[in-house]
Amino acid sequence: MRHLPVPPIFTEPGWNLHTAEEIGIDEFQAMRSPDERYRTAPLRALWDVEKIHKGGFDHDGRFATLGNVLEHYNSHLGLNLTDREKSDLIEYLKSI
Repeated sequence: MRHLPVPPIFTEPGWNLHTAEEIGIDEFQAMRSPDERYRTAPLRALWDVEKIHKGGFDHDGRFATLGNVLEHYNSHLGLNLTDREKSDLIEYLKSI
């Protein structure tokens, strides 16, 4: 499972709901939703961290930086991204 954003909506097309296990975080918030899953938010909301992400990134602001987010998914999904790939991805996300 990988999040592949599709322009111009910059979110996953179709089914964009995931279990906590799929994304490697606790299920507390997901269990409060009717389908017990997390929704992939559109990347266009990425920089509205105060309003959307409570001061950080992810649904609850648990990651202070994009680098922290990348390290989490790189590890959890076994992506094995190089430092250059991580840097390039962060720069891409900053450009949206």
